[in-house]
Amino acid sequence: MEFTMQQNAWQGFRPVTIRLPDHWEVEYHGIPGDDLPQMTKEQIKEKLNRPYGMKPLRELARGRKEVAIVFDDITRGTPTQVMAEAVLEELHAAGVQRNQIRFLCALGTHGAHTRRDFVQKLGEEICHRYPIYNHNCYDGCVPIGTTSRGVEVKINKELMDCDLKIGLGALTPHVFNSFGGGGKLLFPGMASIETIVQNHTTAVEYLREHQLNSTEMMGDLRMEGMRAEIEEMTRMVGEFFKLDCIYNTRLEPVDLYAGDPIEAYYAGVPAAQRLYRTKRPADKDIVIVNANAKASEANIAISLACMGLSPKGGDIVLVDHTSLGQIPHYVFGYFGKNSGGRMCGRIFRSRPQVRRILCNMPYPDLGSAPLFGDVDKQVYLDSWEETLALLEQDYGPGTRVSVIADGTITYFAREE
Repeated sequence: MEFTMQQNAWQGFRPVTIRLPDHWEVEYHGIPGDDLPQMTKEQIKEKLNRPYGMKPLRELARGRKEVAIVFDDITRGTPTQVMAEAVLEELHAAGVQRNQIRFLCALGTHGAHTRRDFVQKLGEEICHRYPIYNHNCYDGCVPIGTTSRGVEVKINKELMDCDLKIGLGALTPHVFNSFGGGGKLLFPGMASIETIVQNHTTAVEYLREHQLNSTEMMGDLRMEGMRAEIEEMTRMVGEFFKLDCIYNTRLEPVDLYAGDPIEAYYAGVPAAQRLYRTKRPADKDIVIVNANAKASEANIAISLACMGLSPKGGDIVLVDHTSLGQIPHYVFGYFGKNSGGRMCGRIFRSRPQVRRILCNMPYPDLGSAPLFGDVDKQVYLDSWEETLALLEQDYGPGTRVSVIADGTITYFAREE
């Protein structure tokens, strides 16, 4: 039997096909969002004219002097270009000129982007016509308040200098926040390193205090520690018009919610819960997990896959063909064998049920191996044929297998 996996996001979008023995018992875990048609630009513009809690964008834009359009970075599968084009058309229809608009890449603590990255996210025409800037979490941030927990909030000055602030993002499952989206594009996306570290500390402490498994809690709004603080910070920014799309494994927008970042977020969450949910694997010998939409943060997919293994033990197979490697991360990342970001090493624990992590990665990033956890269990393989041959040495007829369509943008349904 064969399965086509979406791969090479932002690098040609070339799917890959994996073949499995017919005598294995295989269960496929797709998402309902793959059954929906792709939204058109006109449908997106309709959403901009029916926002939640704010005036339509064209009306809101009239008379504004400086406009910042914030977008998420290349570690996210968000189909940013079509949203950006729709927003620009509405701004220009409202009388806003090209020289009044700039784009800001919400890197958070991820590595800086080049023009080539910006073209992938926004298209060549936008890069030809508008200035685009990386966020710098270490400099150029200004204080805007203090949270109820006593955290000083600092955010990108360029953003705050603009009298119209627009965000392009997505509602996708998130290990700390239930779902990304809403104000998360700003915090951590446009915040200072100190604010980001404090906010992530809030997330970790909340999980420990409530004894929650963050991967199991994806998609569940009861995991609210980080999100509540983000919302408090977002209100300090003031007026912020947010677009949050829902996209499928082909990285096509299939739904969109716009307007006030908090109201639109909660309006969109029920749809996101429905469209990203899949059946949880149970008692599997092998879990094959694709990582594409967030291929540069493949640890998300590995953590999800571990939940489906048999307690007696089994193998995780990661399919990740990105040539970008794993994103440099100045909070959780590694910058040497014995050095790393400010919260390096504070997430992963050993997973006793994992026998091996077989990484089908033609472009391995060995410096980021600790991000996947269980480094001594990792095996790197260039081709699917090589990967399957290794599996068939140990697994015969009746092997229980799950295949997850994209473990970076799905979560498992829970039995209440």
